[in-house]
Formats: sequence, C-alpha cells, structure tokens
Amino acid sequence: MNNSFVISRPSPDRSRHSERAGHTCLLCGRSDYRPVFEEFGIEVVRCRVCGHVFSTYASDPHYDGFWGDEAADGSESTYWERARARMYQDFLTRFVSGRAGRLLDMGCGLGFFVKAVSQHPGWEAHGCEISDTAVRYARETLGLSTVVRTRLEDAPFPHESFDLVTMWDVLEHLRQPDSVLERCRELLTKEGICFIRTPNIDLHLPRARVKKAVLGMQRGVPYLQARDHCHHYSPAGIRTLLERNGFSRVEFVHLRPVDSTLSSSRDVSRRLVRSVWFHAVRGLSAVTAGRVNLDNLFVVARK
Repeated sequence: MNNSFVISRPSPDRSRHSERAGHTCLLCGRSDYRPVFEEFGIEVVRCRVCGHVFSTYASDPHYDGFWGDEAADGSESTYWERARARMYQDFLTRFVSGRAGRLLDMGCGLGFFVKAVSQHPGWEAHGCEISDTAVRYARETLGLSTVVRTRLEDAPFPHESFDLVTMWDVLEHLRQPDSVLERCRELLTKEGICFIRTPNIDLHLPRARVKKAVLGMQRGVPYLQARDHCHHYSPAGIRTLLERNGFSRVEFVHLRPVDSTLSSSRDVSRRLVRSVWFHAVRGLSAVTAGRVNLDNLFVVARK
C-alpha cells in the first residue's frame, strides 16, 4: 500500500466558507469542507455544501493487498465464514430463496457469499476480486471456479447477464465509484437489483467519537478506518450517488449484523447487545417510515 497521505489542517483564520485545495467532494464537486474526525493524523472531513463525509488519505485506487497471506489460515477464514452467516442467510431468504437466476458478487473476498448462493438450486453465482490471495482461496479451497481475478470494470461478462449484483463492504473503499456503478447497471437485467452493504456515517461517526473519547487512539480499534475507507455514506448521500448512475427505486432494508458467535461469555453478551440493537433500529426505522436509519446501510437499487 502507498503509505503517503495528505493532511489538510485548518488555519486559525480560515473563514467559515473558504475553499480548500487538494480534495473535492465526490457528490457535489466542491472543495469547501471542514474536519469532523482525526484518526492517527488523517483528517476525515464533511462537505459544507452537501454534507458528504470523506477521508483525506491518498489511497491507492486499485490496492489489492487487503487480503494478506493470513487470510487463508484457520482463524481468519473461520471468522469470515461464521461472522456473516446470519447476515447472508437474511439476504438469501429475502432475495434468493424460491427464485432462480444469476448473481455476481463484486469484491467477493474469500468467496463465502458466492459459495452460499451457489448452494441454492437454480442459481449460478460468480465473483470478481482483485486480490490474488483471496481468489486462490476461493478457487482452490472453496472450489469456486466462477471466481475470477479482475476489476469489475474489466470483468468479461456481457451486458444484462445478471439478475443480482452485490457489493458487500466494497463501495466505501472506492475513491471514484461511478465507473463501477455504471458497469453494475450495464450487467444487470432489465429488472435486476444492485445490492450494497456499506457503513452508515450517521451511526459510525458518533460511535467513533465515543471510542476516541473513552479509549483515546489505539491501534487495532476500528474508528472510521480512514486509510481504507475513502467515503462515508449517509442514506441521502448513497441515494444521490446511485440515482446519478441511473438507478431508481433506491430503498433500505435491514439484515442481521455481523456476529462472531464465539463461545466465551463476553462474546455471548456482545451478541445479545447486537441483537437488541438490531431489533431497536429496525423498529425505529419502521415507525419513522425510514426517515431514521441507525443501521449499517443495506441498499437495494433497481435498474
């Protein structure tokens, strides 16, 4: 990974609406922003014009080292298989069970979601991933011959060849996501669905601030992951991004959270807290007709 980064520090006499050079907002193209969080010297800023939040870290747009060699060891692969099983099952029940079609998982990682879909009768599941380590694991360990090493923009699939295109925790890593979303739309059938999971800044910024206030800055603690997460979307922001790339009927659903499901009493307690929180935020979203969403963003967009 490119370890250089850009820090834009506010000068004491900078006016409230002054323009700042070096970064522009993905959603509105302006460079008028203010810092809202600092993580190990990297500023995360909010656009004053449209409210979009993004990192000032100069990330590599095609960084393929997220999955190191440790991805294939027992503990790492077990986590990725078990922690998301309930969340994936919720997705499968809602969008896959009782139907048939073709699915492409963009940024499929080690391939566990592709494997889960491929086990459903009537479904052909494909994955694309830029990490050679992850692709080898998916193909050699999980036996997934339909996982290929490529960027989505370069994937060798014809137009309108998939009923579902999914992106699990991918969009926030893309500095310029428009070309990827445009390609997703091309690959979808007429009634196809693009499904995205990404962190919700309305939830994660307050959470990061609390962690920083209580713990200080500690390595290994997930705050906003400013080096890896280029953009931090709100429900309104991701709707704007999808609609400008030709998607319509954008809506938000709720799936069960990531769950390590380990055996210690501490982990059981955490699981209970997550479960209570999940039902609370789902209920709050229901009674407010979706106006209040304190869950991660599970986004459904139709072509």
